[in-house]
Order: sequence, then structure tokens, then C-alpha cells
Amino acid sequence: MTGSEFAHKSDQEKKDICLKFNAFSRILPEQKFEIIKFLQNDYEVGYMGDGINDAPALKIADVSIAVQDAVDSAREAADVILLQKSLYVIIDGIAEGRKIFANTFKYVKTTVASNFGNFYALSIITLLIDFLPMLPLHLLMVNLLSDFPMIAISTDAVDEAFIKKPTHYQAGDILIPATILGVVSSVFDLIYFALFKNNPPTLVQTGWFTLSILTEIVFIYSIRTERFFLRAPRPSMPLMLLSCIACVIAIVLPFIPEAQKIFTFMPMQPTQLLKLCGLVAIYFVITETVKCAYYHQRNNHRRN
Repeated sequence: MTGSEFAHKSDQEKKDICLKFNAFSRILPEQKFEIIKFLQNDYEVGYMGDGINDAPALKIADVSIAVQDAVDSAREAADVILLQKSLYVIIDGIAEGRKIFANTFKYVKTTVASNFGNFYALSIITLLIDFLPMLPLHLLMVNLLSDFPMIAISTDAVDEAFIKKPTHYQAGDILIPATILGVVSSVFDLIYFALFKNNPPTLVQTGWFTLSILTEIVFIYSIRTERFFLRAPRPSMPLMLLSCIACVIAIVLPFIPEAQKIFTFMPMQPTQLLKLCGLVAIYFVITETVKCAYYHQRNNHRRN
């Protein structure tokens, strides 16, 4: 479609032409402006230009792109300035932005769900026992060690589904699974206290300290994907390395004499430690089951 042919059409005909034709030639600056306006009724429109006559179209486009050697007016009107002679950098930039968004979303979901679980558990357990379930210094260390692997969450691999299409932020996508999985975490905290209630308070506090860190770390590997965890992309090496370090510290710290004095720890017996690890494994299986069931139900609801 040429500019001269386009100029003699009515507004409705122009709109139909914009949706039907893929190429236009000899288009005036005001006609470029018109075409973008018509397309914006149905699409998000990107436009690339480098001359003074492209400035109006660049200004109105949803995403305006100029090349590095474009005139000043085009560069000022553009949202993106290409430093390389390829549009693939735009595609790479979009993919990288979606990865950042997905990993930020993982961090928020992990943190909110863990905090919900700790809040529920502390509120209930405090009413059932006559000693502090965890000392303030223990809580600080739990937060430090459980957040330690999250330093590397920005390097984690992302599901292809998050990269192929844009993801819109919805508070419910965080709060609903965080609340449900937080309740699951609290149930296992209550199970722990039921199993260890006849032990000295110091040992109970030590065990819950270790359990809280281990469950929060394995929880990362469940919530990092909406799919079954074995079908998700492999976690990044930094994330796995920091997770292993945090787990080792959580298990070994109560056995160090200096740490026992500072944190008031009591080392657990091997059988007790095995029971604790078994509880963590069962927690992961239940959490993964609940997570998969929730996302399966949510996706079916959205499709219908």
C-alpha cells in the first residue's frame, strides 16, 4: 500500500488496511502517525526510525526505537537507542528483563511464604508451651542463613513459559500460594514440637532452629517453578552452592562448643538429627504436592 493510495481512504478503510496490509511505501510523516494510531486500537506498537520525519511516529509509539547515528530529534523521542546494528538485541533485552522479573517473583514468593509460616507457627506454639520456642538470637540466625542462598536467586534458570510471553503482576499470585504453603510449613512446625516436646527446652529450640533453616532452603527448590520440580530447569550453580553451605552451617553450628555458648545450643543425637532430616524430606514432598495441585487448579480455572 502506497501513501498516495492510503491518503484517499476513509477512516474505517484506513483502519481495515492497517490490520490487513503488512507493508507500506512512500508514506508521509503524518500517515505514519495515523497508521500507528489505528494499530494501537488492537496492538502494542513498536516503531523504529532515524530521521526528523520519524519523530512524530516515535513520539506516539508504545515502544520507539532509534539507531545510534539517528538525528537528535529522533534520539530524544526514542525509548530505546540501538548501539548494535541488529534487532536481536531487543529480543535479548526482553528475554533478560523477563528473567529478572521471574527471579524477583521467586524471591518475593519465597520470602512471603516463609514469613507467613514462621508467623503462624510462633503465634500458635507460644500458646502451647511454657518456654520460648526460639530465642531472639536464633531468629536472627535463621533469617541470615535462610536468606543466604537467595543472594544467588538472580542467577537462577527460568521456565521457558515465563520468557515466551509477558507476565502480569497480580498480588493474588503471591499471597494465595504463600498463605497456603505457609500453613503447610506451620503444620510441620507443630508436628516437630509434638515429636520433641519431651526433650529439654534448649534441645527443642536447637532442633527448631535447624529445622527452620532446612525447610526454608528446600522450599526454594519447590517454589522456584510452578511445575513439578524435576521438570523445571536446573537450578544455577551459585544457588545450589550457597544452599549447601547454609545447610551445612545449620546442621554443624549446634555442635561447635563456641556456638553452643553464644547461641545456647544443645547438640542433637544422631537419631534425633535423622528424624529431623526425615521431617524435612516429608515436608518437601507435601509442599511440592500442594504446590502442583494449586497451580493445576489455578491454570484450569484461568483456561475456563
